[in-house]
Amino acid sequence: MHRHQTPLRGVKAIPHPKPDDPNYTAVNYAYAQREGHIHEVVEVSGRQLAKVGFSDRKIVYYFLDDLELDERAKRGTFHDTDVQRGREERA
Repeated sequence: MHRHQTPLRGVKAIPHPKPDDPNYTAVNYAYAQREGHIHEVVEVSGRQLAKVGFSDRKIVYYFLDDLELDERAKRGTFHDTDVQRGREERA
């Protein structure tokens, strides 16, 4: 059973997987240190996995703990900003 969590949707993230972690594959390491953005966070067996999208449209999963998140995430997400911007434009 897993649970979806979306408050971080759109937040910029840079993966920093631990070296030689058996939970990661060559693809995870190929996209390490590259900036992407979070599509969603899923909790599986008590661990949070982030679905991270990159500019080449590749999607790679990382443990949330192994991501460096954009500092603005603490003030609200990129998605929230777009929603708010849309509200202001309609007003």
